Amino acid sequence: MKRNPKAPAPEQLPAPERSGQSLEQRFGNRSTELREYRNTRLYRSLARILREYNRRLVAELRARGFADFSPAFPQILSNLDTEGTRIGMLAQRAGVTRQAAGKLLIEIERAGYVERRPDAEDARATLVLFTPRGRRLLGTVIELVEAIEGEFERSLGTASFAQVRAGLFQIAEGFDPLGRLGTRDREPR
Repeated sequence: MKRNPKAPAPEQLPAPERSGQSLEQRFGNRSTELREYRNTRLYRSLARILREYNRRLVAELRARGFADFSPAFPQILSNLDTEGTRIGMLAQRAGVTRQAAGKLLIEIERAGYVERRPDAEDARATLVLFTPRGRRLLGTVIELVEAIEGEFERSLGTASFAQVRAGLFQIAEGFDPLGRLGTRDREPR
């Protein structure tokens, strides 16, 4: 994966939005500038990278025998701790309602990747755990993540990629410390 020669260098990216200016004041009828601005915002870049990451992951998983793996599954499975996670915490980490998480979990459970059990610490709560098939899936996902991120690293260079990874982790930790795997499940606020 090579760097796109048409992509602007970081110093050429449009400046952050100027406070108090309307869209019309900032860009007027200059749709090309507006499009360039939108394409260089972190939100858009992260969404594009995540979409490609997910596409590659799903394609490779299917090629490796996980033919029933849906592109929707990573939203929940990437937030499932190896010791199990409560449905409420899965929903919070995935940024969806409990109902939406529950609906997707039915599909994931039907595919045999997870199972639900009563939480031994709280009889009212349900714990979601990987099944043996789900653990095999997780092992394969880890291999694929290394390969995909290896491509990203080669495109940026080792030092730059390490800096991007560390910076994004620091941002995530700053506003979402409960989203980290391994944190004690707490009921969503």
